[in-house]
Amino acid sequence: MLLNLHVKNLALIEESEVTFGSGLNILSGETGAGKSIIIGSVNLALGGKVSRSMLRENAEFALVELIFSIENEAQAEVLRALDIFPENGEIIMSRKIYASGRSVSRINSETVSASVMRKVASLLIDIHGQHEHESLLAKRNHMKYLDDFAKRVLAERKKLLAEVYDEYTVCRKKLEEASLDAKQQARELSFYSMKLMKLIRQ
Repeated sequence: MLLNLHVKNLALIEESEVTFGSGLNILSGETGAGKSIIIGSVNLALGGKVSRSMLRENAEFALVELIFSIENEAQAEVLRALDIFPENGEIIMSRKIYASGRSVSRINSETVSASVMRKVASLLIDIHGQHEHESLLAKRNHMKYLDDFAKRVLAERKKLLAEVYDEYTVCRKKLEEASLDAKQQARELSFYSMKLMKLIRQ
């Protein structure tokens, strides 16, 4: 869950901070008040494209910082696999963009690559909007959504199916190991035929 957003020297914003509560949060205001900049800054912090024109006039750098709470063990496990360890159940993701065009991404004050930033972002937040990536449309996520939706009804059946499939895989492997192709069968038949003939002659 996104807890806090801190923006500095971005477009019209000199410095601003937004704290989010649980449930639905709504940003409202007149056109030009900076709503789109606030939302866009989240995407920017998580690896989105940036241009020098986005920096506030005469500013040497822009900074966007996000604080997330890690809500379950599954998230924490994926983060640990990426060598990222929440502190007090939270992680801080930030991106500093310099006037030269260079940018630096950090998680818990440690510099990370853009690819790591995107991996962590995909785990913690999903941005839905025009021309934005929507995880609902990604086929790789469909099975997860179905499992989450029907887990109470299908949990036992899914477990049984996994056990039966594992058993099938073992049996299939044994069958393949025991099966011989035509050439190998012919060689084996020739070998044992010769052996049988020797025994008969004796």
